[in-house]
Amino acid sequence: MVARLIGGWLGVADPAGWMIIAVIISIAGTAGDLLESMLKRSLELKDSGTFLPGHGGFLDRFDSVVVSFPLVYLIFAIFG
Repeated sequence: MVARLIGGWLGVADPAGWMIIAVIISIAGTAGDLLESMLKRSLELKDSGTFLPGHGGFLDRFDSVVVSFPLVYLIFAIFG
């Protein structure tokens, strides 16, 4: 339902395209989280910084976005 609303409002992709993008975002977000956790463990760090105290650092809050946004941009650039 949300894909249909966004597809009609933005006009960038049809509802099926938005559903595909949603699947890609959920997979890429999980991959980004796992990659960031693997990087921290290999460096034996608990937090990735002190920019956001109490949240584990900047990368712990935005690790999924770091991987998802470029993929969505590429999808729009190639197929949009």
